[in-house]
Amino acid sequence: TTTTTTTTTTTTTTKPRTTPKQVEPIKVPAATKPPPPPPSPKTGKAKIVCGCFGTIHKPLTNCLHCGRISCEKEGYDYCPFCSFLIEKVNIVSIPGEEFNKAVMHKERLLQFDRENASRTVVYDDQADYFQNSLCTWLTEDERNDALSKEERRRRDLHSVKKHVLNIQF
Repeated sequence: TTTTTTTTTTTTTTKPRTTPKQVEPIKVPAATKPPPPPPSPKTGKAKIVCGCFGTIHKPLTNCLHCGRISCEKEGYDYCPFCSFLIEKVNIVSIPGEEFNKAVMHKERLLQFDRENASRTVVYDDQADYFQNSLCTWLTEDERNDALSKEERRRRDLHSVKKHVLNIQF
């Protein structure tokens, strides 16, 4: 009788034990508070009410709430219309070509407003609709004819006509 023996060898490989990676928590910004609302504007009663809106006295500034123009006589006080405080606004000038150009344009427009001069002439064909005799586009004969028609129409309009009312019973 023969006997056979078999030996089996099993090898197990063990992986080195690793600790799980620690995940960094996501940094969520702390709940930011919304910015506080702007302080409510001060209200009150105007001490001096001029009402010239910068036409008699030098214009000072506009009310930032209603747009009313206050003059130097009224000063930086409460607006007579909406009662909000008119404060002096500090304008920061930015040196540069664009700024200088804008200031020059503003000054030019203010100068035009001060002079009140008409700088344009409009020749309107419809402006002479009722006065054809004064039309610059008509010839001399057409003007004379239109003048005679206007005089005839005016004479007929202003003449006293007799109205006879006949009532019979």
